[in-house]
Amino acid sequence: MPLRLMYVMIHPYIINTVNALLLITLGLIAYFANPSKPPTALMVPFFGLLLLACTYHLRKHNRFVFHTVTALTLLVGVLVFARINLDAFSWTLRNIMLLLMGLSCFGAVAFYVFTFVRERRLKDNTTYKDDL
Repeated sequence: MPLRLMYVMIHPYIINTVNALLLITLGLIAYFANPSKPPTALMVPFFGLLLLACTYHLRKHNRFVFHTVTALTLLVGVLVFARINLDAFSWTLRNIMLLLMGLSCFGAVAFYVFTFVRERRLKDNTTYKDDL
């Protein structure tokens, strides 16, 4: 009998909620910390609100929304990392917040892909049967 690693499975809608709240909070802190308050700094909190709006449908196991949230989260992670200037990088508040937001997005995408692969391997849809 193979030894299996026991772990608690966290549902994708919980990860989405945490990621969205982190994007909203850190995005607004970065916006208000900047004295010039550029409107492009509000992109990340806006995407956080979009992700938060999808949480209900993730809870109902809507696969289309699941794939859309995965793609949108990956897009936000790429956009956040693209805003970091690597030539003049320093550990400022702005760069630390951008790194945290980007790592949060990529971690969430990795979790979504892992969850999708796990559901495909089981093929009996029992991964999240406890909350249906």
